[in-house]
Amino acid sequence: MRIPLYIDFRDKKVLVIGGGMVGTSRAKKFLEYGAEVFVLSKEFSEELLSLSKDGRIKLIEEDALNRDLLEKIIPDYDLIVVAIADTSINDFIKDISKRHRVLVNLANNAKETEVVVPFEGGYKGIRFAVTTEGKSGVVARRVRDTFQKLLEEDEETVFFLKAMDHLKQYMKANNVPINLRMKLYFVISSDEEFRRLIREEKVDEARKLAERLVEEYVSGKRKIEDDIKF
Repeated sequence: MRIPLYIDFRDKKVLVIGGGMVGTSRAKKFLEYGAEVFVLSKEFSEELLSLSKDGRIKLIEEDALNRDLLEKIIPDYDLIVVAIADTSINDFIKDISKRHRVLVNLANNAKETEVVVPFEGGYKGIRFAVTTEGKSGVVARRVRDTFQKLLEEDEETVFFLKAMDHLKQYMKANNVPINLRMKLYFVISSDEEFRRLIREEKVDEARKLAERLVEEYVSGKRKIEDDIKF
């Protein structure tokens, strides 16, 4: 069963097997997030050739079905992306990768892949990713677009994020114990006055109120209900 994660891929080594349209797309995506990208193929798209010329990616001109070569080089990478139509090599790559604890993204078999590359979106500090785990990329893209539109039309949530981020940093800077912090996130975010200020886009006032509430709860002036759930 797959678990949704956000992983920092800066300086990670990614091998993309396949130099066509899909391989190009995956190579660009991991390049965008700071990975060191290599593409193995007998032929490469014009875009990959251009990226290689600029020194942004490295090309390995070899047969993607060369099993001896794959067995030799796969252990050098953190992630293998299989982006060729021929699926006959999939099990072989998965077996080698498993032995060397290398992750695998099968762009040619979404149901069997170990790593999913989802459709993603975001707005002003909020990021999200959508996948149907191989059922339909069209539907995943549509859901992504729906979420994106909702975010862009919901400025209140963006202001809420800014105020809650300030609250988090304030409590950490003032050494509020972790158990109390966890409770205060929920107590303060549910405070009617705090939420009103957010709705009215008064973020600075909401921040100041949050600080005052923290001080009152820490000092004992205010009490947290024993049955608070978080």
